Amino acid sequence: MMERPDLEKLAVIRYPDPLLKKPSVEITEVDSFLDELVCRMAELMEQERGMGLAGPQVGLNYRIVIGNPTMEPGKYEVLINPVILKREGRLIGQEGCLSVPGVFANVKRAERVVVRAMRPSGETVEFEAEGLPARLWQHEIDHLDGALFVDRLSTAARILIRNSLKELERAYERDSNSGG
Repeated sequence: MMERPDLEKLAVIRYPDPLLKKPSVEITEVDSFLDELVCRMAELMEQERGMGLAGPQVGLNYRIVIGNPTMEPGKYEVLINPVILKREGRLIGQEGCLSVPGVFANVKRAERVVVRAMRPSGETVEFEAEGLPARLWQHEIDHLDGALFVDRLSTAARILIRNSLKELERAYERDSNSGG
């Protein structure tokens, strides 16, 4: 049974919130609450000008992601319990994350992936993604496993962003201590 939070209070949580590191659980019920959650996640993703959002990023550790590589309003896809079945090729490209605002770095990812997931209709699908959509799905599925893009960086790349991460840690600490 999925926890049913007040969807109006959902917000994108920020690094280093421990919920971002917690592995997500599979969704076993597809119901009207899930439809409402998807709508709210899409709304948050568009407000924050992102191209993807995973359950853990709104504080819900459920295996659900939405993605919109074109960033065209309303044109998002929803994947429930997604699994990457196959990875091919290698591509390095810049990534950022709504939960790690203002931080961007080059990340090595597979160029092509085959993903199996369930749609909100309950239908199981299997599809191939390449280029930016492949990067997007890998990034979002990482969230479901408790991993952030900064976890995939080389030592040199981590050094380049360490001050930005420290500032996010300080802001998180301030907000936590002020009850906000």
